[in-house]
Formats: sequence, C-alpha cells, structure tokens
Amino acid sequence: MDEQHSETIVVVDGRAAAHRYWGLMAALGVVAIIFGIVVLANIWASVHLVSVFAGLFLAFAGLMQFVNAAGAERKTGRIIAGVLFLVAGLALIFIPEQSVKTVAVVVGLSFILWGAIMAIAAFVDRSQGWGVAAGFGALLAVVGIIVVAWPGPTIAILMVLVGLDAILFGISMLVQGLALRRA
Repeated sequence: MDEQHSETIVVVDGRAAAHRYWGLMAALGVVAIIFGIVVLANIWASVHLVSVFAGLFLAFAGLMQFVNAAGAERKTGRIIAGVLFLVAGLALIFIPEQSVKTVAVVVGLSFILWGAIMAIAAFVDRSQGWGVAAGFGALLAVVGIIVVAWPGPTIAILMVLVGLDAILFGISMLVQGLALRRA
C-alpha cells in the first residue's frame, strides 16, 4: 500500500512581524519605567501591593504543594506545607493593612518553614537531585531568618530592587522596540 505524505511549510517574515510589534514593546517599556518610578517614589505606599502579591504567591505555593502531594508517596509534609502557605497567603491577601514588619515576618516565617520542609523532605527521599533541593531549602530558610531578623530594611530593599528592576526592564523594552521600528 502506497502512502502519500504531505508537508506544510509556514514562512514568517520576521522583519514584518518585528516592525508590526515595535509599538507594543515600546509601550510596555514606558509602562514599566513609570511603574518603577512610582515604586521608588512611594516605597512604603507600595508595600500594600507587595503584601497582596506575596499573599498570592504564598497561596499559589500552597495550592501547588497540594497538587504535588497528589502524586507523591509521602504526602504529609507537602500537605502541611500547603496548609501553612495557603493560610499565610490568605492572611496577607485579606489583611494587607498590617504593618510592614508583620508582612515581612509572615513571609519570612513561611520561607523558614518552606525551606526546612523542602530540605528535610529532600534528605529523607534522597531521590535524584536531592542535594540541590536540600540546598535550595536550606538557602530559603536562611533568607527567611534574615527577613524575620530585619523586616523593615528587608522590605525597603526589596521595594528599591523592584523599582530599579522595573526601570531597567522598561528601558530595555523601549530600546528594543525602537530598534525594531528601525529594522
């Protein structure tokens, strides 16, 4: 039996696509620059937003621990971590008016617990890559200890880094967008 094969070849004009989207990249760059300036100008006012984002991150991390527990042989550690992260995340989302230090301490304690649980679980399981997972867990716990020990400066430094990063990202996107326009 003779089979016939057909092939479809798609040719994309990279220059046309790049020229079409230069404005989007440049606009994204301008928005990022403005965001960075606003964050740097209002570091403490931006903490409320950071609290909500940290809460969303922790809640998502908690849900992911539940998902990971579903396929794992040893579920208890992941379920406990999931509950802790979910509770901490929801507390940050629904009670963001708490002080900067409280937010930092909650995030720091979550990092300590998450790091410790990751390190212990990796050490106990000793599956492929367990050393990297244990090292990452230990590092995360150390970061958590630093955040708990110096909550105010940690949040201020984080906000400055977020602002600077947004400005640098924005400049990069703006330059790339303008370069695409010329292409």
